[in-house]
Amino acid sequence: MLNNYIKILIIILLYSLTNIIFRTDSQNIEVTKVYSPAKISLNEKIFELKDIELFDDNYTVKNSSLSKELNINEDEAFIIGTLGKYWANNLLLRRSVTINQDDLIYEKRSYKEKLLNTGFCLKNNKPCSESMFNELLHNIRKSNYKAIDLDTNEILDINKESIEKTSRYVIMKSSHIRWARLHKSIIKIHDIQDSYSDNDIKLLLSDFTQNLKPRRECTTSICKEIVSSINNAERSIDIAIYGYSDIKNLRSALSKAVLRGVKIRLVYDADSKNRNIYPDTKLLLDILTDNSSDFGSYESNSLMHNKFYIFDDKKLITGSANLSHTDMSGFNSNSVIVIESEGVANIYKKEFEQMYFGKYHNDKTPTHDKSITHGNTSLKILFSPQDKSITNYIIPLINNAKNYIYIPTFVLTDIRVVNALTNAKKRGVDVKIIIDALNASIKHSKHKELRAAGIDVKTENYAGKMHSKSMLIDDKYTVIGSMNFSNSGENKNDENIVIIENVGMTKFYKQFFLYQWQKIDNKWLYKNARAESKDSIGSCSDGIDNNYNGLIDSEDFACN
Repeated sequence: MLNNYIKILIIILLYSLTNIIFRTDSQNIEVTKVYSPAKISLNEKIFELKDIELFDDNYTVKNSSLSKELNINEDEAFIIGTLGKYWANNLLLRRSVTINQDDLIYEKRSYKEKLLNTGFCLKNNKPCSESMFNELLHNIRKSNYKAIDLDTNEILDINKESIEKTSRYVIMKSSHIRWARLHKSIIKIHDIQDSYSDNDIKLLLSDFTQNLKPRRECTTSICKEIVSSINNAERSIDIAIYGYSDIKNLRSALSKAVLRGVKIRLVYDADSKNRNIYPDTKLLLDILTDNSSDFGSYESNSLMHNKFYIFDDKKLITGSANLSHTDMSGFNSNSVIVIESEGVANIYKKEFEQMYFGKYHNDKTPTHDKSITHGNTSLKILFSPQDKSITNYIIPLINNAKNYIYIPTFVLTDIRVVNALTNAKKRGVDVKIIIDALNASIKHSKHKELRAAGIDVKTENYAGKMHSKSMLIDDKYTVIGSMNFSNSGENKNDENIVIIENVGMTKFYKQFFLYQWQKIDNKWLYKNARAESKDSIGSCSDGIDNNYNGLIDSEDFACN
């Protein structure tokens, strides 16, 4: 009998130990650096795949030896090694993975299995996949690869002498050189300012042409402003957001604010099944337990689409940026306004509390004190659906425009806006619009009608989204907010916009708009860039399903 108890105890101990081992293995770890497809840094610890050989991304003795074995030249060996590193970097960097014995698992997939089925992998001096290696070699030989020196912008032939003379370079097909020169973000980052201040009002912008891969880091001036405001809050923070995808230092700032006694209230969107578009929203709800959503409202198909924050009843941050890693890292292009004003904060607090106490969408009552002057800036604050912002304010602004109307926007589907812009074009107003590529593909998009009217409309062609919902008019008016120029934005969703009358701010935003306009090829004035394809720069290596078809990067047929 005693022996049986001892056996059971041993089994329990072994089971517990196994659980500890596998629980440690199954923890999510972030890939912080890729040295090669087989040597990867996970939170500064090195993970190496065993029994796999690779060409180096340089001219080495190993490359020389392997190239002789495989009957290829050293330049081809160098290109294979470099492209292999690019492939692994694009696939893994900043991705959360788990360790499963001698493999990495990402999104329930085996990284080792994927590598074994590429042309980059070698075993016993032979390709792991003969067919993939031959296909890769064929593509290299017909593509005439070149190197671009990132410091001098000089195009180099690929050979040992050229490569050893430069410290920073990228290699690419000759056919892509013109494309790379056109889009300076690949070669040299343009020095463009992303913030403008006038007394206690600040405009913050993010530029999707400079960051082609999202990160879970707080890298933009927008995110840093929000985190700084959370850290400096003394009494209260009211937050109205569409949803949340995790950014660790932002979540940490909120946790610390709760611990030091700051009262934080949260309003967020929920559908008819009490779900939010972002799975990570539940992480925020665990921290901010004083929360409310529009779940249960009779307009379950309408959105609580605001993105605004009130700090200590005296500071307001609002705009187009969601509390998501794609917006906070500058992967998407956004616009945000920061206003230090008790009057503005009070207007937003009234709107916030209607939602917080259960009145959403058309249940809300209008906010009457819409206009406020702050220094030399006039502000008009509008909320959907009560204020009918497009009907009562946006269209009259368009109708009175004399010189230009520039619109960086996520979506434009309101036919009345189209008609007003068409009339403005007819009377000689310069109208330019940048629209998000994915939204140009929806049937309700009005970019075709706008183009037919002679209006310049470009579909953006970068990995991230044109997520701003802005309008710039005559070096005078800047429109910023969460509201898309659509029927839902005006008549259904909880939204807010600010119409800002400030000459310096509008001129600043105009230069930023024109900078982005120039970085989009003129062919997208006539064609529609596909959101995840070779049309859109970085979209085939960003780890994002840009067109929501369930396929990511190389899995999407348009990327092959």
